[in-house]
Amino acid sequence: MSHPNYPHAPQGGPSAPPIPPAPSSFEGQPSFEGRYPAGPQGKYQPGSYGQGPYSDRPRKSFVTTWILSLLLGTFGADRFYLGKIGSGVAKLLTAGGLGIWSIVDLIMTLTGNTRDKDGRPLDGYPENKKKAWIITGVVWLVSIITGVVLAIMSVAMITAAVSGRNIPVPPDLPSASQAAPAPSNGTAPSNGTAPSNGTSPSNATGAGANSFVATVSEGNTVKIGVLDSIYTTEIPDMTYLEPKNGGFLAVQVSWETLTGSSFSSPSNFTVYDADGKEGELVYLDEGLGALPTDEVGAGDVREGVIAFDVKKGPVQVVVNDDYGDKTATFTLTPQ
Repeated sequence: MSHPNYPHAPQGGPSAPPIPPAPSSFEGQPSFEGRYPAGPQGKYQPGSYGQGPYSDRPRKSFVTTWILSLLLGTFGADRFYLGKIGSGVAKLLTAGGLGIWSIVDLIMTLTGNTRDKDGRPLDGYPENKKKAWIITGVVWLVSIITGVVLAIMSVAMITAAVSGRNIPVPPDLPSASQAAPAPSNGTAPSNGTAPSNGTSPSNATGAGANSFVATVSEGNTVKIGVLDSIYTTEIPDMTYLEPKNGGFLAVQVSWETLTGSSFSSPSNFTVYDADGKEGELVYLDEGLGALPTDEVGAGDVREGVIAFDVKKGPVQVVVNDDYGDKTATFTLTPQ
């Protein structure tokens, strides 16, 4: 069987023409690219950190955020500045999460982990972080030292208030160590004059044994009598009281208004020990015969006991008028 003879391509002759490209249109229609042109390129470029769709808005300042967090973080000022209104209100209402939330936010700001509401980092962090850390450390150190000093001062003041301070003897109140001792019965002298160390005020006059007259307000006079006195380490029915100065001085007194009217009260009396330290007034429970706090008319008498936490030994008893001023004094040496 014979095969048709095809002419061979001439050797060394011109090459075949190139294949023409595919038509750019199909049946007269524009190409795919022509039909769907590429849209305009958006502003967001992948890989450009911090240049998101909000890049046209200036970023929040690191320095401002740090200062607000350091000074006003408890009130949520830093979060309000960053645009985080909801968490700022929560931080304000909880006092900075009782301080814990404020500290956490401050540390996050100092370490560069704080973002604004759009998730962008704060502006100016790299160049200011070292300075911010140093200033924050100094502020914290000063705050700690101040807190310790204030705590020590508060403890000292409370201790002094509880234990009582040494009160110097007033200039017009001689020391009890200079006074003549009272008789062994523990009451004031019975020489018919006001019990005193020889320097009793001019408004205290004689009124009989163990008593004297004093003016407690303008035109109102009272006769005060010392009926008995005792020094004890325990008050009956008040055994829970522990003396701070060694024991309790209990004095039974009478209070009689001679002219006008007056108020009888244990607070009308003040006691100083031999060193000039003021004894603490003890308010006796009901049923122990305490001197009543009462208005006393002319001719009326009130009797009762006054008690003081004071060191044992000769004491100076000061009688105060209705205005709290000294009106008479006398020396007493309890049993």
